[in-house]
Amino acid sequence: MARINIEKALPWALKQAEHLQEGECVDLLCKKRNRLVRVVKLKEGFRLEERGFFKEDHRAQDMKELEKALSRLIAREFPRSHMLWAFRRRA
Repeated sequence: MARINIEKALPWALKQAEHLQEGECVDLLCKKRNRLVRVVKLKEGFRLEERGFFKEDHRAQDMKELEKALSRLIAREFPRSHMLWAFRRRA
């Protein structure tokens, strides 16, 4: 688990997502850890879980869709955050 700057969150998460095995995930949490964006690797594509202001699940078939969706979710869930907790684990 590490603290990362919000500007580095998207590139870090995308780099980690490239190397995920099926069933692993990348979590991004706010400082208080009450808002979460999770990227879970599936057999085909990715599932994005949003838990915070909104409680929704999203799908991305490839890295391009993942980047677009993840950047939107980071902006929506962490509008006033400067630092995030970020880690990779088994889902």
